[in-house]
Amino acid sequence: MGETRHTRVLIIGSGPAGYTAAVYSARAMLNPLLVQGLQPGGQLTITTEVENWPGDTHVMGPDLMVRMQAHAEAMGAEVISDYITALDLSTRPFTPWPTVAPPIRRMR
Repeated sequence: MGETRHTRVLIIGSGPAGYTAAVYSARAMLNPLLVQGLQPGGQLTITTEVENWPGDTHVMGPDLMVRMQAHAEAMGAEVISDYITALDLSTRPFTPWPTVAPPIRRMR
């Protein structure tokens, strides 16, 4: 395991909420780090047709998630493929423990 990583914003999960959080925090220049989790793109990657997404009357779930990831990365979010196995909330800053990458801590 490498050295501890530091980030101001850690987003756990890459569904629509995770990518939206990444877009907005990147636009606020907070340099977010998004950890994709076990299923990159979340539940929508196994959903065929999405009919209730604003701006699209019919879009395939996997296509939508690819677009959302590209948008988050274009705004400056860093996206990594890993998942968090533990989260230490007993002290600040909180420490999440990913499976592959080194531990992540909040930047001060």
